Amino acid sequence: MLQELITRGRFIFSAAPKRFDVFKLVNGRRSTKEIAIKIGRSLSSVLHDIEKLKDIELIIEKRDENDNILKNERAIIYKKVPLIKHVSLSYFNDVVDTSIFIKKTRSTKARVSTTTSIHIPNQKELLDIFKYGEDQLYEFKTPGTEMSKISKEISAFAHTKRGGIIFYGIEDDGSILGSDISRQEFDQRIQNSIRNTISPQLNIKVEGIKVMGSKIILNIIHPWDRKTLYQYTKTEKYYIRKGTNIFALKPDEIKKLSNGEYIV
Repeated sequence: MLQELITRGRFIFSAAPKRFDVFKLVNGRRSTKEIAIKIGRSLSSVLHDIEKLKDIELIIEKRDENDNILKNERAIIYKKVPLIKHVSLSYFNDVVDTSIFIKKTRSTKARVSTTTSIHIPNQKELLDIFKYGEDQLYEFKTPGTEMSKISKEISAFAHTKRGGIIFYGIEDDGSILGSDISRQEFDQRIQNSIRNTISPQLNIKVEGIKVMGSKIILNIIHPWDRKTLYQYTKTEKYYIRKGTNIFALKPDEIKKLSNGEYIV
């Protein structure tokens, strides 16, 4: 359980150093208001980080002998959970690449994924995909879609057992419109977007293909490696694709993924 808490902490702090600053100041004596003043941030932003820390069970409210929540000037006082109270803070910030830590602390055998690649459809299969529409594996994007929206979808696909493909140049109803830019230009834009919005770095494959005379672009997201959680940094959340939609991961789902268990 201790290693799991440390892993969760590393996931949530890897792309949010300010949240780690809040965590360091939680000591069972300072209120949320005092923490905000000490680090020079707004109370609302500190409370947002506090909620995140509560969700993954790193901190709890401090209570008196009558089980009343302790406050100072109406601001709640929090403390670290007993299990990590005396754990050195260096365990949470030494390694940014959380996959390195997981490899060292968990069984390699339990972490090996049985699915390591995704099938690239041929021409006939592509026409069938466009005919039947989006599903768990396939997403359509029209020309001109913002790269940040596509990278958000990519971060969600990256947590699934089978991965997926995002087709750029296809209407929602499966109509083939074609890409408005070259594969090379698209590749450059999407890779920059991924680098700026997903942490840790995620690698995808970008391919161009001609279908019915129109050029479309395939964003190929490999199946989840059963060890890395990818944060979409624009919202500081983790996403997963379920069916044709993406959802922010709930705390219990983050715990499940941190144990190497598939959700979808």
